Amino acid sequence: STPIGMSSLNREISFLGSVAYDYENRYLAEATYRTSASSLYGKDNRWASNYSLGVGWNLHNEHFMKDIEWFKQFKVRGSLGLTGNNNFNTNSAIATYKYYTGLNYQGQTGAYLAQLANNQLRWEQKMDYNVGVDLRLFGLGLSFDYYVSDTENMLTDITIPTSTGFSTVKDNLGKVRNTGYEIKANYNLWQNKDGFFNIYGTLVHNKNEIIRLSDSMKAYNDAMLMTAANKGNSTPVLMYQDGLSMNTIWAVPSAGIDPMTGQEIYIKKDGTQTYTYDSADLIAAGDSDPKYRGNFGFTGEYKGVGVSATFNFLTDCEMYNYTLVNRVENIDINYNVDRRVYSGRWKEAGQMTQFRRIYNDYEHYPLYFEALDEGSYTRATTRFVQDNNELNLSAISLYYELPRKCLKPIGFERLRIQANMNDVYKWSTIEIERGTDYPFARTLSLSLSATF
Repeated sequence: STPIGMSSLNREISFLGSVAYDYENRYLAEATYRTSASSLYGKDNRWASNYSLGVGWNLHNEHFMKDIEWFKQFKVRGSLGLTGNNNFNTNSAIATYKYYTGLNYQGQTGAYLAQLANNQLRWEQKMDYNVGVDLRLFGLGLSFDYYVSDTENMLTDITIPTSTGFSTVKDNLGKVRNTGYEIKANYNLWQNKDGFFNIYGTLVHNKNEIIRLSDSMKAYNDAMLMTAANKGNSTPVLMYQDGLSMNTIWAVPSAGIDPMTGQEIYIKKDGTQTYTYDSADLIAAGDSDPKYRGNFGFTGEYKGVGVSATFNFLTDCEMYNYTLVNRVENIDINYNVDRRVYSGRWKEAGQMTQFRRIYNDYEHYPLYFEALDEGSYTRATTRFVQDNNELNLSAISLYYELPRKCLKPIGFERLRIQANMNDVYKWSTIEIERGTDYPFARTLSLSLSATF
């Protein structure tokens, strides 16, 4: 076959300084400053400076806290920092050429421009502010953090006119802010010579918001509106708007299925109803970022028998139910289909149903989506934007460690038999098909470990 090759070249120069201070393990401070230049960015914006500052106060080491024995740790801390990101392909900002393969003229090959240059590409930088408290008392460990994180010039691929010879180019998004808090806790319920039992948990609340869009991202939104107008598009497009989350779900409002015709009724921005889908009526119908997420679990052991389990959860978010769209409505009933195609769809006038009428002839499903009849193909509507709450039993483990007195006669120091299972079970408010993009499997493993 034709030989191929790849190379990656990245040049960077940095100057770094740091200073730290500790007074009697009570007052803590640390600061760093770094200025860097990288070949990954546009030639007009090679340099960027980053810095950080953190302070801490160990109250448990203060003289007025010495007599309070149940306070094992009481620490107050705060920090701020500006960091840069250079974790992306080396050819994102420079013009890159590739050779034609299989073509030559008089034994010579040619080259073509494969990557458009962007000399204005800036460093993606993130400014973090954080305050927190760490506590440890009566077997309880507790940590609380409140943060504000601003990402400036976030790097993303944007759509550009194909007349340039390219469909996308790497550019800066603008400014995105994440605010929230994180609480971590663990508690030792019981412990003695025979074993122990601990519980733990984490709760995270985060709000994602676009503060400022770049001009290039406004052009990207226009391109996404054109994609949404395509009659063959059943997927919500990803658009960005000031004040909204980066993961906002955009869809046209739906009043449900007309019981007389079996067609979907759309609601326009002026409040009127129509059978005609119009991408200009798209609204922010939900946010796929959970308002709250976290995990909890336990781990314990008694006389060599140990068990642990980990759960994770998310709540207060929305999801676009692709299963109902692609497996129930936009299907060909000549093949195997979801049972809801029979039980839940509209069949006759006056019927109240969740799913629209389903066509099964090539007149309504031609080769090219542009010729689709209105209503014969399901588009991105609020009918499939559903509230998403999940609880997952993500991992469970069980083991038995044989008593040492039983192992000495056979020359073993330790012998443990263990079973682990991942992705055990999911409880969800939405029924979706799993494993369509990436194989889903519950995994079970058994292990035997020995020490001589």
